[in-house]
Amino acid sequence: MYSFLQFLKTIRQLKDIKRQGILYYGVKEKDVDSAVDHSFRLAVMIWLLGQGKKMNLAKAMKLALVHDLCKVYTGDITPYQGLFPKKDKGFRLAWRWRRLSLKEKEKRHKEKFQKEQAAMKKLTANLPPAMQGDIMNVWADYQKMESPEAKFVLQVDRIENLLEALECFENDPNFPTQPWWEHADEVVADKELLSLIDEISSEEERISNKRRKGKGETSKIRKKKLA
Repeated sequence: MYSFLQFLKTIRQLKDIKRQGILYYGVKEKDVDSAVDHSFRLAVMIWLLGQGKKMNLAKAMKLALVHDLCKVYTGDITPYQGLFPKKDKGFRLAWRWRRLSLKEKEKRHKEKFQKEQAAMKKLTANLPPAMQGDIMNVWADYQKMESPEAKFVLQVDRIENLLEALECFENDPNFPTQPWWEHADEVVADKELLSLIDEISSEEERISNKRRKGKGETSKIRKKKLA
């Protein structure tokens, strides 16, 4: 059990891994969710939203718990890792939301996969073979994105990210939620999840309207909806 104990001590470090995408927009590090915060809420969402779906719910929850373990060694790798000039300490480039080309996305995805795969092998290297195999198989399932469980977890993952962005917007009216809306729009298709997306959109509108009323404004913002 010594190796298992060391594994548990190592993954505890996830609580210190902050979500980099949020930091790009000026949110103080102490106010940003950690990888643990994300994985915990994601697992709860999978558990409650996965009821009655044509999939293995236990497997889906395992995917949620395992999908970010590699960050212990890799940190939180974003699609824009390395794109910001070293002198751009305020990440001003992030405020000019840009889309990466498909070729660039594929290149970055491959590099990210290789780094994270190496991290997972390192993380599980000393575990008993059965534990190591189980964790690596679950992680590989998520990476392949072929099973109904993996596809569902990815959709909920994007919604959890969007929810964090909404919370940042609630604290700061200048925080841009649009990038997270676009990320969710790329993958969310489940009917029930789209209903949750609509509710998040309505909540953002309520927050904006409350601010407008506080300033004596009466104009309405356009409600975001995913196709």
